[in-house]
Amino acid sequence: MATPKVVLTADRTLMSPYRGISLATFFGCAPAIDPNRDKNSFWYKILKNQVTPKVLFDFICNWSPDVNGVAKFAPYGLRKVEAGLLRDGYARKDVVVAHPNHIEKFIGPETEVVGTYEMDPLGMGPVTMTFTFGRKQTSYDEFYNADLHRRINAAKKKNGSHAKVIAGASGTWQYNYAPEKIEEYGLYAVLEGEMGGIAPEIDGHAGRFFDYLIDGQFENMDPFRKRKDFKVDIKEFKRGDKTHHGRFVNFWDRPELDEIPEITEPSMHGMVEVMRGCGRGCKFCDVTLRSLRYYSPEKVKKEIEVNIKKGGMDRAWIHSDDIFVYGMDIRTAKNMEPNRDALEDLFKAIMSTGVKHTNPTHGTLSGAIADERLVPSLSKITRAGPDNLTGIQCGFETGSTRLIEKYADRKLAPYSPDEWHWVVKEGVKTLNENYWIPAFTLIMGLDNDEQPEDGWETIRLISELEREQPEAMFTATPLTFVPIGLLEKSEFYDMGQDNDPTQLGVMYKTWQHNFKYGIQKFMTRTGKHGAAGKLKATAFNGLARSLGGVPLGAMERYARRKGREHERVIEKIKAEYW
Repeated sequence: MATPKVVLTADRTLMSPYRGISLATFFGCAPAIDPNRDKNSFWYKILKNQVTPKVLFDFICNWSPDVNGVAKFAPYGLRKVEAGLLRDGYARKDVVVAHPNHIEKFIGPETEVVGTYEMDPLGMGPVTMTFTFGRKQTSYDEFYNADLHRRINAAKKKNGSHAKVIAGASGTWQYNYAPEKIEEYGLYAVLEGEMGGIAPEIDGHAGRFFDYLIDGQFENMDPFRKRKDFKVDIKEFKRGDKTHHGRFVNFWDRPELDEIPEITEPSMHGMVEVMRGCGRGCKFCDVTLRSLRYYSPEKVKKEIEVNIKKGGMDRAWIHSDDIFVYGMDIRTAKNMEPNRDALEDLFKAIMSTGVKHTNPTHGTLSGAIADERLVPSLSKITRAGPDNLTGIQCGFETGSTRLIEKYADRKLAPYSPDEWHWVVKEGVKTLNENYWIPAFTLIMGLDNDEQPEDGWETIRLISELEREQPEAMFTATPLTFVPIGLLEKSEFYDMGQDNDPTQLGVMYKTWQHNFKYGIQKFMTRTGKHGAAGKLKATAFNGLARSLGGVPLGAMERYARRKGREHERVIEKIKAEYW
C-alpha cells in the first residue's frame, strides 16, 4: 500500500486529552528523568532515575484514540496545516495526521515530508525550566519529543524513505540554543515565525510552503534576499570545538483572514482559535509582535461544529492571547476598553452550537474589570455557575509595580502601574463572583532585573489576596524568565544560581497557596462535566492532595542545606504570610 506524501504528527505530550482536566495539560512539563541522580540514594533504589513516576504520568497523560493509526484528535495547529494542504490541492490520501504510536506505518518510499508539531521540544519553556531546575533534569516534553524523532528516523531507515523531516510550531526557537539536536534528530529544516520566535502562520499558504519544500527550493534560496513569502537562513553555531549548522525557514507574509482555512477534523481539547495577537505590548512575550486579527463568530462556529460532529465534543476551548481584546479597534480604543458587543456576539455564537461548557484560554485582569458589565454578561451567556466554573489563564507576572511599569505597563490599560495591586485584587473578586477562576503565571528573574524587594512584593500581594478575600479561587504558578519577545537577546534566568533567596520564597508561597487554597478548597469543584467528569476530577484531586505537600517539604529541606539566608526567608513567610 502506498504511503502518504505528507505525514504530520506530534509527540505524546501533545496528543493526550489529559483526562479532560485542563490544568493537567501542564504535566508534560514535569521532570521525567534525573540523569545525575546518586545511585546510592534512597530515591534511586525506589525509582532509579525517574523523577515523576512514569506510572503517574501514564495515568494522567492518557492516550488519545486513533483510527487505523490516524489520530482522531490532534493539536489545533496541525489541524490548520492539514486543512490548508487539502484546500490547496493536496489529495486526502496524500496527507495524514498520524498518531505517534503508529508513525512507522505511514513513512515509506512515497513519503516526501514528515512534519512535527513542537511546543516545547527541548524543555526550555518557562514552566518546564522551572520544574526541571533549568534543564538539570529531563522533562517529559523533551523525553517524548526525542523518542518521536528516534522512531521517525528508524522508520525512514527501515522503510527506505528519504522524507524531509521539518519541525514547526511555537517551540522551534529552542533549536537556536541546542543546535546539536538538529543533527541528532535529522532535521532538514526548522520553521520559524515571521519575527524569529512567533508561531509560524503557514496555514494560509500551506500548499505553497510544502510545494517549495518538496521541490527543493529551500536549498537554493538566497539567504540575503528577502522574498515576499519565505526566507532561508543557514545558521552556524559554534559549541566548543564543534560547529553545527541548521536550515531555518522564516515565513514573512501573514495570511489574511479569508486565507486561513477552517479545520476539517477534530482538534485536541475541542480547541478553536478566535483571534491572533493581543496588542498589549508586554516586552517579555512574543505574542505582542503578531498582527492583531479576529475571526468572525460564524468562522468560530464552523470549527466548533467540526469538533461536535466528528469528535463528539460537548465543550469548546476558546484560544486567544487576551480574550478581552476581541473585537477591539486598537486605533480608536486608546485605553483598550473592551468591545462588549463583539464579545457577547462571539459567546452567543459559541453557545448556539450546543456545547455545554466553554472557557477562554487567556485574558488580562485589567480587561476583565474595565467594563463592569462585561464578565457578568459573558457568564450569563455561558451559563457559568457553581457547577460550571470557567477557567482562564492570566498573567500575574509579578507583584512589583516597578517591574510591571518597566516591562508591561500596557498590560494594565486602562489603568496605571501604580494601580496594579488594586487591579489584581479587583480582578480576582470580579472573576470569582461570576464563577471564573484565574490560573496565574508569574515570572521569576524577569530579564534578570528582579531585586529582593520585588520578590517580597509578590509574596505580600498573594498573602493580602488570601486575607482580604478568604474565599478567593485562583492558582499561582511561578515560571523562570525565558528570553523571548522583545527581550530575546537577554539571558535565561538561572534559578540555580541562588543569588536571591527570595526567589525560593516566591516558589514556596505560591505552592503553599495552591496546596492550601487551590487543591484543598476549590479544585475538587472543577472539571466536573457529567458523571465521568466528576469521577476524573475526584481521582485527579485525590492524587493532587496526596502529593501536594511534597514540594513544600522539599523546599524546606533545600533551604536548610543552603544556609541561614534561605531558612530565614521560609521562616518569615510562615510567620507573616501563611
